Parts: sequence; structure tokens; C-alpha cells
Amino acid sequence: MENPTEFSKTAPQHFFETEFEKARLAQAAAQKRFNALAIVRLSVFAGILVAAWIWNRTGESLLAIVVVALIVAFFILMKKHQAVKRKRDFQRNIQTVNEDELERLAYRFKRTDTGTQFSEKEHAYATDLDIFGGYSLYKLLNRTRTAEGSRRLANWLKNHADTEEIALRQQTSIEFKNQPQYIQEWEATALLHEKAAQQIGTFRAWITEKMPDELVKSLRLRWVPLLTLVIGIAAILKLIPVGLFLLALAAHFLILRRYLTSIQQLTNKTATLGRTLIAYADLLKNAESAPFTSPWWLRRKEFITGSSSALHQAGSLFERLDYRNNPFFSLFVGLPTLWDLHCLAALESWKETNRSKLADWLDVLADTEAMNSLAGYAFANPECVIPEVSRQDDVFIKAKEMGHPLIPGSKRVSNSFEMNGTGHTILITGSNMSGKSTFLRTIGLNFVLAQTGAVVSADSFSCAPVRIFSSMRTQDSLEESTSSFYAELKRLRKLLELADEKSGTPVFYLLDEILKGTNSADRHRGAEALIRQLHKKNASGLVSTHDLELGEWGATENYVHNFHFRSDVENGKLHFDYRLHEGICTSFNASELMRMMGIDIEL
Repeated sequence: MENPTEFSKTAPQHFFETEFEKARLAQAAAQKRFNALAIVRLSVFAGILVAAWIWNRTGESLLAIVVVALIVAFFILMKKHQAVKRKRDFQRNIQTVNEDELERLAYRFKRTDTGTQFSEKEHAYATDLDIFGGYSLYKLLNRTRTAEGSRRLANWLKNHADTEEIALRQQTSIEFKNQPQYIQEWEATALLHEKAAQQIGTFRAWITEKMPDELVKSLRLRWVPLLTLVIGIAAILKLIPVGLFLLALAAHFLILRRYLTSIQQLTNKTATLGRTLIAYADLLKNAESAPFTSPWWLRRKEFITGSSSALHQAGSLFERLDYRNNPFFSLFVGLPTLWDLHCLAALESWKETNRSKLADWLDVLADTEAMNSLAGYAFANPECVIPEVSRQDDVFIKAKEMGHPLIPGSKRVSNSFEMNGTGHTILITGSNMSGKSTFLRTIGLNFVLAQTGAVVSADSFSCAPVRIFSSMRTQDSLEESTSSFYAELKRLRKLLELADEKSGTPVFYLLDEILKGTNSADRHRGAEALIRQLHKKNASGLVSTHDLELGEWGATENYVHNFHFRSDVENGKLHFDYRLHEGICTSFNASELMRMMGIDIEL
């Protein structure tokens, strides 16, 4: 296959379309074989019934061999049938993955997971910057298919990594990006167990549960059936009364009754736990065989050696325990052998051996899925660049032709931007709908991507680590009896507190339409006072406003810099260029917009 790094901008779409078509043909072939095996299985089953009936009528011993051979053939065919079904479903999932990627290229997000379950009401920037939601950065990046992976990706987006970790993630994402089939195979494998892969909470709870010591010690009674077997043989040989054998089986029943509560609690979960274990075992098997060599990956790979086989072993034990739900098995196998106790003892032993390893296995799995998301985004957007993130004491950002990652390339207008040092505020003035808020989010989102370890939407992007803080969507709250103005004041107080923290990393703030909930005089005085206060702190940022007087005041201060977005009226229509210009805005469109809506302002 061609190296993805050599693809043109249309290459991702070509790749996804090609993979979709290959998977469609493979699924059709697998379905054809699946149907053929189903017919053969049915024929063999019918042969078993016919041969058994004739054997019963004739007593011909050769027919007994035929029946046994057909039964063996039936089970072999059943196993092959299951393998073909898995292959068919896997190819169907590959189609789902590529269809999802093609839709995402058009900024249509089909997957229902919005990430809103990871939202935090008081988070420094997540709500304002559309990190989660129906049309969000999370949906743009997300290639996870398990609850653990989704949670890890969300945490990466909410919490910035340090510069060393960012560099390691960048290096690894390049490696992953060059293996797009691996990312898709991982997703397709997880989709084979879509529901099971979301139930890891049940598994975590089970592995931390401890059986009472008294019951653990009594598990040695599982070997009583050996004595019962001797009694049974003696009874068959008529050395002892058959009643003694029946008494031995009654003792089995009493032993099992003692464990009935523990067994029932566990078997209520066996179907869920068994499927979950198999799902994670399959995914970790993919991870164990992954061809990557970056330090970030090798460090994680050390923790998962043998994890796949261990989880498959536990899954197998749960499947065996589930046999007890069959009444015939329980009566003729479970009771005589104390089957449940053997399964319980094996599961307890498995827990003791693997309890401490589970957290590492799940961490690696979650990290892998989060990395798949970063790499998948990079592969699908070859025009994006790897940012240079270097440690500095001040706010620093230098971006060339930076665009909003959630706006399609055909509609996106990019701007260059540079800021260096703390104690500075950039005032953005401009008319309604001219692009002020979008520009603030453009900077914020690309900062988030850079500090997550992802590629950014720019021709070039350099920055130093910052603590992003935004106040853009403050709303009133009936529950807390809070007005929108008071909510904004509380938000600004958090900014001042954050800027006072002695963490060493400066704060980068994004404030949209500052103090919009009060009169113009108070708004101007308050904004001016806030900017003066922030000037003395370990912070820099951008403030958008309609207040021209604030811009004029800013022009007199050496730590305030004015930029604007403009709008023009051409042939009776408003025109926006969405370009960032230096200085204070001189064109406003509120009057024209009101006229367009039928409001005669001359009256």
C-alpha cells in the first residue's frame, strides 16, 4: 500500500472508499460461505437423525459409527460456521468504520456518542469551546469504541499534557497514522462486541469483590466427587448398597446449597462478564501484536504481555459457569461433579493472580483508543500540521493561516496570529457576525489540540503550554437564582483566582462580549478595571467587545493591542471577509441588520 504521508488532500477519501468497497466484497463472499455452511450443517443434522432412527430399528453397529462421525462433523461445521460469521461481521464493521470516516470528512457526525457525559459545568473551557456536544471537537476526533477509551480521550481533551508527553504522543500518532488499517481493525474488532465493551464497570466491581474466608476454605470440598465416584463404582459392583451413592449425591446438593447465594450473584453477571472479557481480550490481542516502536508505545506494551490469553481464560471460565443454567447439565453433570465449585475456585484463583494487573491492561487499552483518535484525525486531515510545543515561562503562540477545525475547509477562512509575553490583552472589536467569537474559539481549539498531542488546523503553529480559560457562554440559572450577568462575574472571579495560582504555567484567557449584561458605562469601567488587574498577573489573552471606547482606551496602554473584524455593505447586502485586521473597527452593521429585518430605525 502507498505510504499515507505521500497522499494528496483527496487521498483519505480515496482510501476510505477503497477500503469500504474491499470490505463489501469480502462480506458478500463470507455471507455466501456462511449460507452454504448453514445448508451443510442442516443436512448433517438431518443425517444424524436418519442414521440414529435406522440404527434404532435395525441395531446395525456400523450405523452407530456413522452417527458418531456425523456428530463430530456437526461440531466441526458449527465451529467453522462461527468463524465465518465472525469474518462476515468483521467486514461489515469495516464498512461501518469507513462510512463513518467518509461522513466525518463532510463534517457530518453519524455516531450518537457526543461526549456530554464527560462535561463539567465549571470546566475552564470545555463548554465555551465546543469540546463536547452534537457538533464538537470530541465528535471530530473520536474513534473510540469502548467506555474506557472514550473516557480517556475526553480526559486528554480536558486536561493538558506536559511538553514531554505531548512530544511522545506526537511521535506515536505519526506511527499510528501510517498504519490506518490498524486503527480500522481495532474499531471493527471492538464493534464485534459493541455492547459488551461498554460493561467494564461490572468487571471492575467483580474483580474487587472478595468471597468470605469461610467459603474460600470450603472450596476444597469440590474434590468430594472423587469419593462419590468410588462409592458409585462400589455400588455398581454391588459391594455396597445403592442408597449410599444416593446419600453421597444428596451431600453434593447440600454443599452446593451453601454456595447458592454467591453462585447466583455471579451467574447473574456471567453473560455480561463473559462477553466483556472476550471483547477486551480480542482488543488486547491486537495491541500485543501491534508493530509500533515509539517509546510511548513500548512503555505501554510492557504491561500487556499475556493479557489477552489471561482474559480469554477468565472468559472461558465464565462460559463454563454459565452451563449451570441448562437444567439437564445441572442435573447430570453439575450436581455429580460439583461443577459450580470448580468454576468458583478457578475464578477466585484467577482474581488473585490478575487483580493487580487489570488496571494496567485497561489503561493501555484506553490509551490505545485515544491514540487511535489522534492518529485517525491526522490521517483524515493531511492539511493539518504537527505543532511545535516548547516550554516557556510566558504565553506564546505563533500561527500562520490558522483555521477553525470544526468548519469545513471549503468554508473556512484562516488567519495568522502571534502573541508573546504575559500581562497583555488583545482587544477584538467588530460588527455582529463578523467572526469575533469564531476567532476566539479558533485559537482556543487549536491550543487544546496542540496540548493534547494532536495536529492543528494551520499552515504552521508554535506555542508554549498555557492554562486555557474562557468566558463566552455564561447563562442565567433558575436553579441557583443567578442572572447571566452575575454568572459572568462568578466566571471572571475564577479567572482571577486561576491567574493567582503559583503553578508556573501562565493563563491564556478568551473573553467574549465582556460584561454584556450591564449598561454601557458600567461595562466600560468594569472591562477596563479587569484588564488592568489581569495585566499584573501571570496571564494574557483576548477580549472581544462592541465597546469602541474600550478600544480607544486600549490604544493608550502599551499592554493592550487592538485588532478587529469588519463588515461592508455592497449592493445593499452585508459582506464579511472574516479577516483579522489591526486597529479598532470602524464599520458596524447593527443598523443595516435591523433595516433588513424590517425595523425602520429612522422612526
